Amino acid sequence: MSAASKVLGGALEVASTPPLRRRVGLAIAVLALSFVPMAGTLGYFSSLLLAPALSLLAAAGGVDAVRRSFAPRPAGTDDADQPEGDQPDAPPTMWAISVAALRDLTWLLALSYGILFVGQLWTLNCDVLGGTHYFILGPAVSALLGTAAGVIATLALGRPGERRRVVQLLAAWLPFGLCVFVGLRRLYVDPVVYAFDPFFGWYSGPLYDESIPIDARYYQFRAYNLAVAAGAWLLLHGLLGSDWRLRLPRLQAEPGRGPARLRVGVGAVLLALAGSVGLQAPSWGFTATRESVAEVLGATVETEHFVIHYAPGTTTAREIEMVAADHEFAYARLAARLGGSPERKVVSYIFETGKLRQRVVGADRVEVSPPWRQEMYLSRRTWPHSVMPHELGHSFMGDFGDPILGLPITARQGFNGALVEGVPTALAPKHLDNLGLHEQAAVLDRLDKRPSLTTLWGAGFWGAAASRAYTASGSFVLWLAETRGWEKVGQLYDNAGDVEAIYGEDIASLEAQWLEFIRAVPLRDQDVEAQAQRFQRNSVFRRPCAHRAAELAAQAARARVRDQRDEALEIQQTLCRIEPDQPRHFLQLADMFAQWQDFDAAEATLAELAEREGLSATYRALIAEQRGDTELVSSAPGHLERAAEHYRFALTQGPLEGRRRQLQIELRATEEPALAPLAAAYFRPFVPPDKTRAAVMLQLWTAKSIAELPGHEALGHYLVGRQFMAVAAPEQAVEPLRLAVDDGRWGERALWTPELRRAARWSLTSALVQTKRWDEARAILDELAQPQLVEGEGHRAKIQQWRERVDFFEAYFAEG
Repeated sequence: MSAASKVLGGALEVASTPPLRRRVGLAIAVLALSFVPMAGTLGYFSSLLLAPALSLLAAAGGVDAVRRSFAPRPAGTDDADQPEGDQPDAPPTMWAISVAALRDLTWLLALSYGILFVGQLWTLNCDVLGGTHYFILGPAVSALLGTAAGVIATLALGRPGERRRVVQLLAAWLPFGLCVFVGLRRLYVDPVVYAFDPFFGWYSGPLYDESIPIDARYYQFRAYNLAVAAGAWLLLHGLLGSDWRLRLPRLQAEPGRGPARLRVGVGAVLLALAGSVGLQAPSWGFTATRESVAEVLGATVETEHFVIHYAPGTTTAREIEMVAADHEFAYARLAARLGGSPERKVVSYIFETGKLRQRVVGADRVEVSPPWRQEMYLSRRTWPHSVMPHELGHSFMGDFGDPILGLPITARQGFNGALVEGVPTALAPKHLDNLGLHEQAAVLDRLDKRPSLTTLWGAGFWGAAASRAYTASGSFVLWLAETRGWEKVGQLYDNAGDVEAIYGEDIASLEAQWLEFIRAVPLRDQDVEAQAQRFQRNSVFRRPCAHRAAELAAQAARARVRDQRDEALEIQQTLCRIEPDQPRHFLQLADMFAQWQDFDAAEATLAELAEREGLSATYRALIAEQRGDTELVSSAPGHLERAAEHYRFALTQGPLEGRRRQLQIELRATEEPALAPLAAAYFRPFVPPDKTRAAVMLQLWTAKSIAELPGHEALGHYLVGRQFMAVAAPEQAVEPLRLAVDDGRWGERALWTPELRRAARWSLTSALVQTKRWDEARAILDELAQPQLVEGEGHRAKIQQWRERVDFFEAYFAEG
């Protein structure tokens, strides 16, 4: 026989033999997947992709195991799936069928795990042990459940030879379809963005979240799944071994394995217990309902257009009146732009922390607003909430798009990710320091980091880094609205991005016009440098160690808070090894050394990091600032002079405005020995974040001490006011902030930079608005509009937005 004939014969054998088809097809698919960063390594994403596929394949394996077990065998033949001692034509036992199905399952799991394990030779895998953990709880258990479904469904249909294989396969896959339906219904109806599913495993929620740790709920859910499978298997086993056949196939008796009635009883008990767990899924954390969320967020306020849920006794509760008013303000602005508003009230859930929100609804660092539900899941931020208007934009767009999800999806155009996020970004553009949205897009283009719209105009949006994708698509949509009207933007969203139907031009032509516009936007070099780091970070899908890095960072932070020095340093050094191209890991390592007074090791780490090629200006500034902080808190001779040198260098690198303000204060502290220890005590470098009342009181006391220091009264009052604002105490913040901005009172001792003068006035504006002093707020906004305090479109847009807010609030509270 020729080689070609052998190959053809082998191919025909594979094509005609279901187990071989499954194994070869799976091997090819997993091998191709193994070349994809993140998704192709052992971990969360590969488990999420493999679990449903292996479930379906394993269910088919269970069907075939039953069919083979009942297939007539010629006398004298041997079958690897037939247990030793069975006669060729004797009815099989339940155990024999199950063992045969498990053999096929073992092949499937070994192939998929083995290929991913070997795949680390060509695709970086940062956590094989953790990835194995995900694989066991995800694909392995899901495939086992699929096998059980295949065996049980095929036997329950009657004698296998009496049914066509396709009917048996459909019956075996029915549990998969039902569970997927239940999961999708929960994601559609309930206030939850995560899902536990027997066959998919665990979908953690928004894909941009990097921190996806396995918690107790996953173990409990898998125990519940296995209890259901075991209960169904035992129940069927007992029925098949009893005298009441119910048209079930006849099985061979199995002496010594317990009476049939006992198996039926145990199976029924397991199913009853599992059923009680399933009926109380929200209590176990397997899903969430409005009632279960209400138990966590026990307070509600209802306005004309919103139902807002929050927790009593929290910071949000103290400022809920202003939170509700700002919701209405954002609503009015969006309604004016779109010429309409949602037909029902928008529901807003406000959690005090991202971790609490993740536990309850399934999102940690990402705010979420499913358009079809017209609900927002927010974590508390400094008032006014900077992200809420964007999320409200999603709720507004729920009345556009397809009729089921309110998303830009059509049969012709498919799904358009650029419009999903681009329209809300354009509706509520966020200014960043002095840069408006178009200026940010111009910086992105200047840095040659701008993704093309043809790439973003579809599902490819999710493959780009979030900062780049949101900025580019948001600026483009805003440009369309400014040049052609918001009404057409709504139509564009509704038809999923068919620009020719709306504008009579193709996407390439519109993109060229938009690029011409943003390339004419004037930019300062320092603004380009300041934004470089923001746009440098890649998408989570292009960082193979993103999830492992997030997990290690959390572990290091916990060890640090507990003052477990050796453990924290070891974890942080591991983090540096797995992502050596991420300077922030080394900055954190140096920060730890300084916390434990090892200033030499901290300086050595920072000095080595500073020598790297290709560092962005942002990182150069952060490194220099941290070197300055290390000198500021040390007591070595000449430490203030060296600190000043580092701070001056950091200021030349164009840091963002918030960092510039801190650097300016720290630089002033190096010139005033009496101020230096107080500045170090206020900013608390190298101390883990601490939001306890004791920490807040210490910072407030330090700020008051600075206010009492001759020559630094204005600075001290500014810091006192900021501390009151940080704890949602605007009434107490007004007076110190008024003193801070009174330049005539302090003369040469006044706040000495535009950044500090601007920040003090913004804080005072917020305090005045929250205490309903409308005219005083307008007067401060007039001061902010002075040419010496305005540096770009971002500042002008922020001033205009606050003017509108003051006018709206005055009328809103007058009516209330």
